[in-house]
Formats: sequence, C-alpha cells, structure tokens
Amino acid sequence: MTAELPLAVRVCARLLPSTDREAILGDLLEDAEFRDLNGARRQMFLASECGAIAAGLSVTRARGWLFVPPVRELVAGLALDRHRAFRGAHASSAVLRAVLFCGSIVTLALGVEVLVATLLSASGY
Repeated sequence: MTAELPLAVRVCARLLPSTDREAILGDLLEDAEFRDLNGARRQMFLASECGAIAAGLSVTRARGWLFVPPVRELVAGLALDRHRAFRGAHASSAVLRAVLFCGSIVTLALGVEVLVATLLSASGY
C-alpha cells in the first residue's frame, strides 16, 4: 500500500510504528477519500496526519519511560528530609525533577506572556 503513496507521505509514514503503519495509513486514506481530497491537498493531509499521529505516539511512549512524581510529593519530601533530599543514589533524579519543574514553570509563564501579548495586539492596545 505504501508504494502508491507520494514520497513525502512515505517519509512521514516511516515515523509510525511498523506494526500499526498499514492500519493507520488505511484509515487515513479512507478519511481522505471521504473528504474528497485530491492531489497536493491529499498529500499534505496525509503527511500532516502521519506526523501528528507519530508525535502523539512518541509522547505516549516518553510518558511511559519517565516517571515524575506529583509536585505535592516532591514538596513534602523536601520539607521532611531537607538536608537528605539530595544525598544518596537518587541525587541526579532529584535534580532532574527540580529542573523539569522549573522549566515547566518558565514555559507556562512564557505561554501566558505570548497569549496576553497576542490578545492585546488583537484588541488594538
């Protein structure tokens, strides 16, 4: 089935897991046919959907690999252990969790800043 697809779609389809590739591509081709997409629009639709599905599956796999406890547990652990929180074999994981937490706060603040700036510029301020 992949031999009849355009090159860009085949490249994006390679990002999908090999076990599910044929089923996903079959569903996408049916959806493109249902939407009456032809030519470049069909190619762009298929490539973008393959990329989006591959990104979603990658995020799901990454969540399975990385376990980050809730912030509530981290704060409670630091409040109780203080001086022992960064000792022992798990110091690198504690530092990694702290960096991820700080990075998520910075990303959230940046997202709010962009949203507010966009809303203010759209309203004329």
